[in-house]
Amino acid sequence: MKAEGLQHILEGCLKNDPRQQRALYEHFAKAMLGICLRYAADRMEAEDVMQMGFIKVFKSLHSYNGGNFQGWIKRIFIRESINQYHSRKRKLLDFTEGDDHTYLNVSDGFADAISQLQTAEIMKLLSTLPEGSRIVFNLFAIEGYGHAEIAEILGISEGTSKSQYSRARQLLKDQLSHSLL
Repeated sequence: MKAEGLQHILEGCLKNDPRQQRALYEHFAKAMLGICLRYAADRMEAEDVMQMGFIKVFKSLHSYNGGNFQGWIKRIFIRESINQYHSRKRKLLDFTEGDDHTYLNVSDGFADAISQLQTAEIMKLLSTLPEGSRIVFNLFAIEGYGHAEIAEILGISEGTSKSQYSRARQLLKDQLSHSLL
């Protein structure tokens, strides 16, 4: 979408124009659902989080002050997904301190193996990770947050974030090696 088209839609949304709100929703829904699916326990929860995220976008739109709108809206959906994760009462977080301090080893072939997979295969692999490791992996490897930011968002230590990321990488690497055999 061109900048002037987005600007027109945003102005309409600020005036509570339902057509422009629908246009904004339709333009960003697929990408935002993808974010929600990476953090949610299932598709129904992801869809609920997406709806709440769009409500938050429309309520917060007046605070958007220019710049990269896609980055702005993406942060809202990541935060909403994490908030839902925190409020989920079914499970306790599965964060454990680890003593493996090898957080990123590019020469281990992991990056090459991941690059060969299709998006659906990656999503399937990620869904098999323990929830704590999956959340940290998503925030670090996919969303680009640093470990200090992740620690603050999740209320864990930076070391726990690093060890969970390392644990996720190792589990994914093990799954990849088994599937290639």
